[in-house]
Amino acid sequence: MTSVRGLRPGLGLLLRLLLRLLLQPGIRMVALAAPLLVLAACQSTPDSRLYTLAVVPPAGTAQPVRSAPQTLALGSLDLPMLIDRPQIVRRIDGNRVEALEFDRWAEPLADGLRSTLAGDLTARLPGTTVLPVAGSSVGDGTAVLAVTVLRFEAEATGRVVLDAQWTLSASSGSGGRKSGPTRETVEVFASGADPETQVRTMSRAVGVLADRIAIGVRR
Repeated sequence: MTSVRGLRPGLGLLLRLLLRLLLQPGIRMVALAAPLLVLAACQSTPDSRLYTLAVVPPAGTAQPVRSAPQTLALGSLDLPMLIDRPQIVRRIDGNRVEALEFDRWAEPLADGLRSTLAGDLTARLPGTTVLPVAGSSVGDGTAVLAVTVLRFEAEATGRVVLDAQWTLSASSGSGGRKSGPTRETVEVFASGADPETQVRTMSRAVGVLADRIAIGVRR
């Protein structure tokens, strides 16, 4: 007989009753068993766990710099299709990845990364107003930051790699010049590879990227 050990309370009882009904002859017993089968299937599906990236404070106290733009707006932010999905993705080896079906982003990853990067840059560029979205028209004195993420993955070992390219474009009235493109590769290591630790480590990687972009913006 099929084992029902290890199932959530109530599900084992439903399956035992279902098996007994299926062993009874006649169409009536099958009709009675069908609703129980649907109920058992619904109860056996675990709930999804939802995660978001978080702003990570800088290591030290940032000081205002005159060379930094008065306003910094985030323009385009592109992600590879491999990770641009609701499920959190983890790399198994060089040729395989797994999408964690029940560990998902609470919002589109591109939106979460945009707002987190804006928050990280705000903490690292005091005196500069950081806008999460540039909008269709950019005012004078506003620099626009474009970011292309080439790789943003967590590995089964706990390592997170964030490989990104960024470009800073000055508006017509800012007096600055275009900077970049500049490529940054960030590696952050964690002691564990569970989904919660993975997301925290990914947030730390975004913070390190913001550290490097802030240095470039101040020049």
